[in-house]
Amino acid sequence: MKDVTEDDIGKPIYTAEDHHIGTLQGMNGPTLYIRIADDINPELRSDMKISEITGIKDGGEYLAGASRASVAEVTEDEIHFWPTYATEAEHESVSYDEIPGREGHGDPTEF
Repeated sequence: MKDVTEDDIGKPIYTAEDHHIGTLQGMNGPTLYIRIADDINPELRSDMKISEITGIKDGGEYLAGASRASVAEVTEDEIHFWPTYATEAEHESVSYDEIPGREGHGDPTEF
């Protein structure tokens, strides 16, 4: 496996499922600076283990941060993250037809 280096700046970053996350804009020690793709799935973004704001700006936009440990593979053209850092998760939502009322539950002050 090739480690990510300064030569990889500008490469697109993908999840393990090949969904585009963004572009590597820079790095400093263990931190990668990423310009998040404009068309990223909001659910995917919420599941990424990256910092929303690093304090580093590029072209007026704050860059996201990720650990170098998030990189699973670096190829000639792309960077891929491990599934544990960016993956599409299926979320089940809970919905109720009605919220239970107090009747039938007794007085909450009674023990």
